[in-house]
Amino acid sequence: MAIELPKSAADFLPTHRTLKALREAARSCKGCDLYKNATQTVFGEGPPNASVVFVGEQPGDQEDRQGRPSSGRRGGCLTRHWRMLKFRAVRFM
Repeated sequence: MAIELPKSAADFLPTHRTLKALREAARSCKGCDLYKNATQTVFGEGPPNASVVFVGEQPGDQEDRQGRPSSGRRGGCLTRHWRMLKFRAVRFM
């Protein structure tokens, strides 16, 4: 009898790891249970050559519905704080 090993996100990584390929791979990833209650992937936004990248937790209800990171209540709070600190542009990745 064959034993089925648990899957991980590594099993879904593309050979060529460009942002475009990673975005596509994320859409079909079943490496953990996050996909089970989600309606879509919330991959990220922002320039590929960003100097600073913030990685958040599992997308919330609004992020899942809109398909955009930090689009919920907490994301709005974060955006306001960045603007208070006089960051020119806030784009999430």
